[in-house]
Amino acid sequence: MGKRESVPNATIASSFSKGHCVMAAFIVGPFFYEEIGPLGPVTCIVNGTRYESLLHNQLVPALQQRGCVDSTTFMQDGALPHIATPVKQLLNLHFGNDRIISRHFPTAYPPRSPDLNPCDFYLYGYLKDVVYGDPIANLAEWKNRITQHIHNITTETLRLLWNMLFCAFML
Repeated sequence: MGKRESVPNATIASSFSKGHCVMAAFIVGPFFYEEIGPLGPVTCIVNGTRYESLLHNQLVPALQQRGCVDSTTFMQDGALPHIATPVKQLLNLHFGNDRIISRHFPTAYPPRSPDLNPCDFYLYGYLKDVVYGDPIANLAEWKNRITQHIHNITTETLRLLWNMLFCAFML
């Protein structure tokens, strides 16, 4: 992969109803942050505007389509794009303060606590193992592998993951 392609940005949203994409019944995404350059798609930096656009145009409609916006608790870490004013306004509009776990909200995402999020707890490690198992020729192949492996994760796997996560918190 070329230098600009070596650190692409992708977002994968999961949830639990009372969770981040419905009692771990489905995954929304992956989403890739790209702009069209002279030679085709080029990855770009995630900022508040791009993140708000992704939430507004992709994530919220996907949750609405499944009828789970009102039962979803939205969880994110405190990265700067996540706490931009337009992002906070959009999250408040759709989830309300009581169903958002994030920095600058009543329920803050605890610092240095990645194991609270199933994407951090399991998904990224799994994807790293399966996506990078063989050399990757280019950005398109990288995106295809991520998409393929995301779509291969079953509802049952997600349910088991949430059960393991909840059991770990009970210890």
